[in-house]
Amino acid sequence: MIKLSAKKILTMAFGLSFLIMGVSCAKPGARTIKVIGNGEVTYVPDTVSFTVTIKEIEPVLKSALATTKEKTQNLLKLCAEYSIPDEDVKTSYSETGREYEWNGNNRVFKGFRSEQSTKIKLKDISKLEEFTGKIFELQVYSIGSFKYSHSKQNEFDAEANLLALDDAKISAEKMAERMGVKICEVLYISDVDTAYSYSAYAYESDYAAVSQNKSLNSTSGFVVAPGILSSNREVVVTYRIK
Repeated sequence: MIKLSAKKILTMAFGLSFLIMGVSCAKPGARTIKVIGNGEVTYVPDTVSFTVTIKEIEPVLKSALATTKEKTQNLLKLCAEYSIPDEDVKTSYSETGREYEWNGNNRVFKGFRSEQSTKIKLKDISKLEEFTGKIFELQVYSIGSFKYSHSKQNEFDAEANLLALDDAKISAEKMAERMGVKICEVLYISDVDTAYSYSAYAYESDYAAVSQNKSLNSTSGFVVAPGILSSNREVVVTYRIK
């Protein structure tokens, strides 16, 4: 795997941007060759985000709101204990309504519902099991929507872009050699942001379901093996040939 410093990546990224803006189109009748290059960088995630949902159903709406507020405040205190910055904790407004259940053919009123969700980004994935275990002790309704990433995601994307450029050049050189010509200057470059491959996404719905069925008295959290992530980039390059 090619290793590049942040400074070098930024320099080359700026150069690439300048090249895209500054290169003119090929002259009519110019001999050209267009190639597509692909680059991929794989890595193990170090960051995880997930959503904690607190849901209370009480005979009186005021009681449901009060309990939801108390549990949410306890969750925010727990985030502070784990040194999670405020910008990595986003709490929604409370949603309220009437809750019903079916008893045979009859819809029965259960009580008033108060629901509030908090999205948390944990930048030390090694603490996930311990942290989610503490969250369960707060008697939350569910934990789900796990999403994995890396703190150096932009660097991986830039590296994948450079690998795609290398791949495009190699392809162009091989094609030109086979046809008995030579590639010259670059006439056009365009990068295509292909979809990221997150193997961890497959677990998202499963964890959301498990969290709701997990014993609220459990002190153990999720043991998660997020797998390998990859950043995939694609570029289109046109060379003049002679």
